[in-house]
Amino acid sequence: MRPIRLRDFIRIGDYYLSVLGYKNSEKVKCFLRYSPDEKGDRLKGEKRFKKLSHEEALSHPLARRYFEGGIFRIPTKEVEEVYKPEERLREVMDSNVAKIVNFFSSIPIEQMGVTGSRLISLQSDESDVDFIVYGKWWFYAREKLRKGIENEILLDLDESTWDLIYRKRKVPIPYELFVSHEKRKFHRAYLGDTYFDLLYVRDYNEIDNGVPEEMGVKIGKRTIEAKVKNDQYIFDYPAYYPLEHEEVCAILCFTHTFAGQAFKGEKVIAKGDLEDINGKKYLVVGTKREAEDEFIISIDLMRKEGFDLSDYRELLSE
Repeated sequence: MRPIRLRDFIRIGDYYLSVLGYKNSEKVKCFLRYSPDEKGDRLKGEKRFKKLSHEEALSHPLARRYFEGGIFRIPTKEVEEVYKPEERLREVMDSNVAKIVNFFSSIPIEQMGVTGSRLISLQSDESDVDFIVYGKWWFYAREKLRKGIENEILLDLDESTWDLIYRKRKVPIPYELFVSHEKRKFHRAYLGDTYFDLLYVRDYNEIDNGVPEEMGVKIGKRTIEAKVKNDQYIFDYPAYYPLEHEEVCAILCFTHTFAGQAFKGEKVIAKGDLEDINGKKYLVVGTKREAEDEFIISIDLMRKEGFDLSDYRELLSE
């Protein structure tokens, strides 16, 4: 079987966990997403399940056994089933997914997949489509999405949807600033009335790209300013921003909220945990799904969009 990688799902018993990394040879780095619950709103066969929040997952009995270093770590020998998005795409392809596959039809179908609740057949009527494109094809897909919005084949998100995402993510930056960053990422759109996210996952031949996934030694909270040197892996997990900075070599971002937040050559202000990882210092942003006191902000984008930096200095200096 191919290696377990980011955005796969695994099952142990009746519990479903989403995979959170690429290096899973001994233990699978993941997070508990769905658990059996008699009052749950997700139905599979005759059994009901509940989608868990971050806090609910941490308080779940399974966490006492497997929670380690900020995530769940399941020994590979205990994994009962692996759900791979690219292998199950045809099986889970309803009319909503089919529309998206058809939109990206110039991409080889084996380079596409669907993750989240649809991958494990636990979607609700309100479930979005978490659509994956692998490796180099993702960049092609992102450009196609951008042109699709430009040509009105796809629709950009409306204000109510942006507001919903903003509140759900509990972002510690003002709403207008959040939306300005999001709109230029081109990784969300509507196709008709179907909302989807466009998610990046490395191809198998580039899994070991040298970006660290493990926690280091915490030094303390830091807020830094630095220029981004390269944007090859800014939409990955962790999102990776190598920096021109006298102390910090890169930002590692473990929340989708701040993936793609700044591009090559842009100067950023970022707040997170400074960590020593294998003798190098990294600023780690997104130590949990809702990054309530951590952020990445592009100073160049703020200036371009006409934001007055002095209005945000109090936030940025906290």
